[in-house]
Amino acid sequence: MRLFNSAHIDVPAGLVRRGGGLTTISLTVRYGLIETDRWGLCLVDTGVGPEVTRGERSAALRLYGSILRPKLIESQSPQAMLREFGASTADVRRVLLTHFHADHVSSLREFARAEVLTCGDAARRVMTMSSAAALRHGIFKELVPPFLEQRLRPLQNMKRAPTHTVLGDGYDLFGDASYLAVPLPGHAVGHFGILWRDEAGPIIYATDASWTTQSLIHDQVPWISSAVVFDDRRAGRKTQELLREFRCRGGRILLCHDVEDQPS
Repeated sequence: MRLFNSAHIDVPAGLVRRGGGLTTISLTVRYGLIETDRWGLCLVDTGVGPEVTRGERSAALRLYGSILRPKLIESQSPQAMLREFGASTADVRRVLLTHFHADHVSSLREFARAEVLTCGDAARRVMTMSSAAALRHGIFKELVPPFLEQRLRPLQNMKRAPTHTVLGDGYDLFGDASYLAVPLPGHAVGHFGILWRDEAGPIIYATDASWTTQSLIHDQVPWISSAVVFDDRRAGRKTQELLREFRCRGGRILLCHDVEDQPS
């Protein structure tokens, strides 16, 4: 799995780590690409795109964009990245949607031919909740494409397989246990990460379990940050504790929002 950075966002350091103060730091907004023999090119989320920053949008989405102020990296958008592979959005067979926040789902409409693998319970909640209720959970229903229900493949219908780590079991995404979707509750309804292995051992793309690897590793995530951006703060803390144990036992952690090239 490879990660690409769709944008930078500037946030106060104090929102990312305790004692960080008001100094501004720049964080990534990543999405992933998995190449498989059977399924070809598969995306992990779609990054943040122009759907959030320009064009016709609801007042709420305009406000979100003005607060987040993402600096889009056009050369690393999913569309541009696919061109580098000699492919287009129509060639993507699967999108693995880790959760429904705008910076993960904003360009999903571009992939109308792809299956959408995500938490079935979360998808059903999003499709049936009112726009007001969705906003309380940081979700903008205008970004959720109408084809979602027809293209949905719930993780819960997939075979479970052991990660052989403290993270327990995951959902087998491609039928060969090469990539597992591992539930990481707390940040959002149905939030999950992607676990795989290379010659050095297990790796978890833990998505939004924390802002940065350093604040996660050193248990420096500010209370106010967890309270604001986590759907379930207590569950989020438990997830972070589990990830720290995962790392202590030799696992590596990657996150969506991190300082560029920050080691884990």
